[in-house]
Amino acid sequence: MLNNFLGKNVRIIDDDNMEWRGYVRSIETPEDSDDGQWWLDIVNVNKPGFKTGLSISEHEIKEISEVDNG
Repeated sequence: MLNNFLGKNVRIIDDDNMEWRGYVRSIETPEDSDDGQWWLDIVNVNKPGFKTGLSISEHEIKEISEVDNG
């Protein structure tokens, strides 16, 4: 489940095969979301233009793994 990544640095490959790296600041559960799916709020994203972070839904994530911050 995606809640295991809360408070972790992650690497995500999205459904467009883009790689994202950042820190999972918060999670929205299917019970709390309007569309019934998991949402991750990522900060410290490795892409220019994402200073406020990235919100990504479960269906947009092809791969996710925890990574070392170093």
